[in-house]
Amino acid sequence: MTNVAEGFEPARLSGTDESLLLAGLPPDKAEAVRELLRERSYLSEQYRRVIETASDAILITDPERRIAFANSAAHQLFGHPRDTLIGMQVAETLPPEMRDSVSAFETAALGGTPQRYETVVLRSTGERRTVSVSTSPLREGDQVTGVVASLRDVTDERRARDAVARSEARYRNLVETATDAIYTMDADGCFMSVNHATCEIVGYSREELLGRRVRWLLDADEFANVDRHFRYALDGRARRYECHLYRKDGERRLLSVTNTPIFQGTTVVGVLGIARDITADREREEALLRSEARYEHLVETAPDAIFTLDVDGRFTSVNRSFERTIGRARSELLGVRFSTLLEGKQTEWAEALFQATLAGRRQRSELRYRDVDGTVRTGSIITAPVLEDGRTAGMLGLVRDVTEEKLLSAQLLQREKLAAVGQLVSGVAHELNNPLAGIMAFAQLLENSGEATADERDAVETIHKEAKRAAKIVSNLLLFARQRDPERTSTDLNRVMLDTLELRRYVLRTQQVDVVTELDPDLPLVWADSFQLQQVVLNLLTNAEHALRGVDGDRRITLATRRMDNRVIASVTDTGPGIPHETLDHIFNPFFTTKAVGEGTGLGLSISDGIVRQHGGQITVQSTPGNGATFSIDLPITTPPARDGGADPQEELLRAAPRTLLIVDDESSIRRALTRYLEREGHTVDAVATGAEGLQLMRERRYDGVLLDLRMPDQSGDAVYAALLASDPDHAERVVFATGDVESDAAREFLRTAKRPYVSKPFVLPTVAHLLCNVGTR
Repeated sequence: MTNVAEGFEPARLSGTDESLLLAGLPPDKAEAVRELLRERSYLSEQYRRVIETASDAILITDPERRIAFANSAAHQLFGHPRDTLIGMQVAETLPPEMRDSVSAFETAALGGTPQRYETVVLRSTGERRTVSVSTSPLREGDQVTGVVASLRDVTDERRARDAVARSEARYRNLVETATDAIYTMDADGCFMSVNHATCEIVGYSREELLGRRVRWLLDADEFANVDRHFRYALDGRARRYECHLYRKDGERRLLSVTNTPIFQGTTVVGVLGIARDITADREREEALLRSEARYEHLVETAPDAIFTLDVDGRFTSVNRSFERTIGRARSELLGVRFSTLLEGKQTEWAEALFQATLAGRRQRSELRYRDVDGTVRTGSIITAPVLEDGRTAGMLGLVRDVTEEKLLSAQLLQREKLAAVGQLVSGVAHELNNPLAGIMAFAQLLENSGEATADERDAVETIHKEAKRAAKIVSNLLLFARQRDPERTSTDLNRVMLDTLELRRYVLRTQQVDVVTELDPDLPLVWADSFQLQQVVLNLLTNAEHALRGVDGDRRITLATRRMDNRVIASVTDTGPGIPHETLDHIFNPFFTTKAVGEGTGLGLSISDGIVRQHGGQITVQSTPGNGATFSIDLPITTPPARDGGADPQEELLRAAPRTLLIVDDESSIRRALTRYLEREGHTVDAVATGAEGLQLMRERRYDGVLLDLRMPDQSGDAVYAALLASDPDHAERVVFATGDVESDAAREFLRTAKRPYVSKPFVLPTVAHLLCNVGTR
């Protein structure tokens, strides 16, 4: 194979060869040939040296794409010795993925077209290097006998270039994705570049901003200030300031701007600006300031005492209510340990509360303290830890004066007890009504028998009278104990006074208190809730009774009523020690009491005053020390509605024709008494003890009147009535109810909706007979 490299480094001619070449030539021709040979040898040596000392790797490949020549730089590039590199296939110096592309470039070069490209070559160690390749075809005459390739190692250059490109991309990305507006301006204040945030903040596109002056975006009043800061930056000094601009949509925004000079050498050629939209931040700051001012106002005007302590238990802040409560100025309290304001065992308790709060637990408790007047008060305290940067920096405390609430709570507890007692009394009274009804019924039978002697008649009348008295007491207990909504009716104030007196008469008598009644018999009715008025009178009567305790001599209470113009006056007067003058102005205030601890809460008179005011009246007191006291209730007069007239029930009963009647009651004494009385009057009577028996009889027989007990063990009267309405409406129209607890809410509501006549136990026999004989006749 011809050595292609010989074209670049021809062999020197020996002396014999040169002689043979020059033989036969004229002397001048021979000398010219010798000179040409010398020049050729010199040029060949120069080319060889240039190729060997070149920094670029130079290869010559033959048509079979084998390396036929390689300079020193090529050996250094590939890391192969000279004898190893010569004869290698070009593909052996390339990574597999690059061989096809390089083969295409070689084919084009062998076809006679020079090529320029970049590729990757493999060193003998396996290291990859990036090279820039230039190839030219090697010709001998018109024939391409190989390819000359120049390879420049650009690995480090490419890495540096790629690093610069990545750095530029990174910074470009940082600028473009920044939330702050970043822009550059020339010395005339025209935009040279803007990032995406700049466009977002001002509402203009990049094309609309570039080349335009910044001042057209600004508030006209701020031109001078912005221009001054811009000139500072052009002088080489960075400046930070705030200004307003108008967005494209006309919205006014507040920006925080930093101007930094752009240097080219030592010359400032422009300004770099970074702007942040702080409109929302400033609004939040202002809102926070307003909120802090509001909360400060709330804390300062709060009725509760509010304070904060540091970790040593010293006051760091107190509100005005705390100052008023303690009676010490804020300046005197700040820095003082809170435990110094407490007394005795309260100090140990307060320290435990403080430590538990510092441990991160909210606390709720009560404490006793002295107010500005030195009075011991009860406070409800709530504490919470104060956190700063995730650590406990102190304690927040809120103290509410609950002295009156504690008294009210005690009063409510007492009322709950009284309500429980009232329920018990109500149940007992209801149970008493049934036997009282039987006693009174038989007493009436005996009174009307005409067979008793005078002594027996006197005994029966006494029994009847005492039974009626017991029934009245039970009735009063039921009315007073019953919880019910206020309901105003035309009310006889005399009756309210007497009924209330009956509730306390025995107690007053055992305490040797004389009771005098001076009631106006012609007193007009008032529009009032009799039960509420009874509560007022009972409170006044009880207070009078307490005032007489310990009084020697005249122990008297006078109940009086009288008319004055268009009003009625009811008064309760006692002969006790009277009320001091300084107490009279406060006696109707809530929680004010002159009684010993545990005997009163100070709510009775204030509640009574409220009740009387709701009735359009007023309650007053007159007293002088040593001369007793008089409490007066002043109420307006209301004309009572006209009363229906009617004949005497006994007379109507005498005119009634004989009837067939049914008595349904679980009390045997009532059944027997009613049966005997009604049969004596000529009526036919059936009597049963259960609702089921009553329903069965009404299915078998027709009755003119049915007396139905409202409360029975097996089946209540209202259930029996509902069954009659559904299956026997004719008998339902003939029902008269009897109940021993007509004042209960359930009984009142049922009787109101049923609209049936009823009698209350204990009852008068002629009244029952009158109702049964006339029911269903209208």
